[in-house]
Amino acid sequence: MVEGVVAIGAEHEIIALNDSGAKLLGVQREGSVGRSIQEVTRSPELQAFVDEVLSGGRPAEREVSLHEGERRYFHIQGSPVRDGEGRRIGAVVVFHDVTRLKRLERVRRDFVANVSHELKTPTTSIKGFLETLAAGALEDQGKAREFVGIAARQADRLSAIIDDLLTLSMLEEDADERRLETVTVAVAGLLRDAVEICRYAAAEKQVELRLCCAEGLEANINAALIEQAVVNLLDNAIKYSAGGEEVEIAAEADGEGGLVIEVRDHGCGIEEKHLPRLFERFYRVDRARSRKLGGTGLGLAIVKHIAQAHGGTVAVRSRPGEGSTFSLHLPAAC
Repeated sequence: MVEGVVAIGAEHEIIALNDSGAKLLGVQREGSVGRSIQEVTRSPELQAFVDEVLSGGRPAEREVSLHEGERRYFHIQGSPVRDGEGRRIGAVVVFHDVTRLKRLERVRRDFVANVSHELKTPTTSIKGFLETLAAGALEDQGKAREFVGIAARQADRLSAIIDDLLTLSMLEEDADERRLETVTVAVAGLLRDAVEICRYAAAEKQVELRLCCAEGLEANINAALIEQAVVNLLDNAIKYSAGGEEVEIAAEADGEGGLVIEVRDHGCGIEEKHLPRLFERFYRVDRARSRKLGGTGLGLAIVKHIAQAHGGTVAVRSRPGEGSTFSLHLPAAC
């Protein structure tokens, strides 16, 4: 069984447990039989639940969290066990791991909160400046031009967020229906096109872009999507690089017919605690600085979904003060 099952006696001793039960409790199956549940687990929530089932004599259920290494969440169901004469002689507890569901629910909540905030900021700004213009600022041509310009920039930001959300939606739909169109392309040419798109932004910050890719390297990919992913990574690297620094982009075969594309910067780097959530929608390491630098907060999420649509993955290596390296791993066949 995938679920953990633990049989507990009337004195709180473990009578039996399956492999899944031993794994989730972090114990050896053979050495746990005969020991009390209090010895095996340090979870007050679980101990209280076992007490409730043993003393109450009725089925019960609850959600608990266990801290064996990383925090994990379980929906547990317990039922009393009776002998032939109806006496309670113990209980059986079944554990359903709902950690992934909890994480997905947290991501959904964060997404709703973040998208509401990201859309509200430009909307409030546009509304405020239009109200100011309507209240009489139109008479001052200088102020009117300034306010209209700000409102237009905020409208562009709003449009960019919506466009990126639509892109993510289409990528997810294409991946679910496995309808991604791919062709064999020269990788070096594709990367040169991505570099040219980012050339102006790099020149503005005096950041040098350096490309390293063999001319004969080819891959079966969706060229437009991979170019977009690389542009997003380059744009991100340029934003977090200081003037005079270098951003490197490299591509090579992985030895199994696949492709690895890496974008490396020498900027401020990222703390380890942020790395697991870096590709979530609207996740920002430093919200104030991210908004100052521009962007919708969806660029890395789009990169992740482009990689997944190709059956691949995206990864990041980073340390504060030492820069970051983002890697696209694309398999031989989609």
